[in-house]
Amino acid sequence: MRRTSSIHASVALAWLLACTPGGAAQPTDGSSTGSPATGATGEGPTGPGPSTGGEPPTTGSVDPTGGADPTGQDPTGGPKPDVGNDPTGGGDGLGPAEFDADELDAPSHGGTITFQEIGAPGWYPSRRDPATGPCDAYQNDTCCLAQHEVAGDQLTPWDEDLILTLRGPLQLKQFAVYQPGGGDAWTLASSWDERWPADGQGLAFKGNETESQGFHGVVGTECLVNVSTAAQFACGEGSVPFCPASDDAQYDGWAGSKLFVLLARMPNAEEVGEPCSEDMTGNWYDAPWIGLSLGELVRAGAFSSCQCYAKNPDEWYLGDGCGQFNVWEVVNDNNQYQNFGVFSTNFFGYAGYVGEGPCGDQCDVSQLGPEVDLIDKGENVEAAEGAVASPNQGPGAAFRRPIEGYRYFIILMDTASRTVQLAIVHPEQVPPALAPLLPGLPGALPQAAIADALGLRLPN
Repeated sequence: MRRTSSIHASVALAWLLACTPGGAAQPTDGSSTGSPATGATGEGPTGPGPSTGGEPPTTGSVDPTGGADPTGQDPTGGPKPDVGNDPTGGGDGLGPAEFDADELDAPSHGGTITFQEIGAPGWYPSRRDPATGPCDAYQNDTCCLAQHEVAGDQLTPWDEDLILTLRGPLQLKQFAVYQPGGGDAWTLASSWDERWPADGQGLAFKGNETESQGFHGVVGTECLVNVSTAAQFACGEGSVPFCPASDDAQYDGWAGSKLFVLLARMPNAEEVGEPCSEDMTGNWYDAPWIGLSLGELVRAGAFSSCQCYAKNPDEWYLGDGCGQFNVWEVVNDNNQYQNFGVFSTNFFGYAGYVGEGPCGDQCDVSQLGPEVDLIDKGENVEAAEGAVASPNQGPGAAFRRPIEGYRYFIILMDTASRTVQLAIVHPEQVPPALAPLLPGLPGALPQAAIADALGLRLPN
């Protein structure tokens, strides 16, 4: 079913969702502004805003007549496929993925960007029930925002519950989330595999009709799918953060330290899925995005005018509230910043802007060999080693978009070390440091494997 575009599907980012700021205010040369980001391109923090007239995404609860369960549980209660691996997220984990002959391109070198010293004290506006307040950050007839104080600096506010959003064109083969468990290990908290799409564990899909039709691994261009834990958030009177009562289920994200693993590719728009747009003129056309947002921002509702994104909802373009993490985003702003072959990576909020904006024509992937996954933005060559960034210095490197074949996308967020490690890895070129994790995606990982992953610097 084709739906009109630009509805940042339930990512609720209110009109905020994705988009890395693509305007001139964002540094592209390895520098970091250290100040709050301006909004996407003057059109809203997530690209074109609600004035596009897009049709809201189909929401709704589980189909009682046999539709797919958005939590990924098997509604039939039937046996799981016997393929030698446990598809439920426990036991031996997911096991190695299976590839068709045309799903892997030539092995590439991989790449990492390591963000250090992440987290800062401060405050952002958090929604409250107007009947109870407090409303000391912002208040009008329908919106009550409290000043939510953040005291620590260990990955704050990204240590809070986060929900992941996928924007197409994108194909997902496997998805796993690990979190610290008992003892000296991280355990598999959530998992999904295209071989058993109805048997995902510990997660829920929302948006692009996944609530009624299930998720089968394909996201069309300009479509949005949120991925959260399966734990429902109790909206309604007195809820904190507040979200209005509704028949539409809302969910918690993953809080604390977490490791996300996605096995995915981002083919050209015409190659995969039904589009959520009628033409090719939108700023999100053929622009895949993997983003992370605070759970309360997602639960606020698409195009909400009362949310945590900015300290003053009337100045949403500042993005100086809870902000957003544009982990991997292809920028298509229909201007000089457009580049369909390279990702922009940055996060922003009350603590300022970290990372870099779009590369534009400064990065030309047509001049690079197929082995390159990480680009030196200054020289348009393969980066000599993994990039390291901080709130005071951008990485000076950009990830390449995998159009032809699958890659592992890794997001490791470690509160103790205040580090966010991002990696892209070819399935046939897994480095020894990641061997405990890939390709098996086991049920548990020793702490030593997490330390090794944090120390990875690809290519090297």
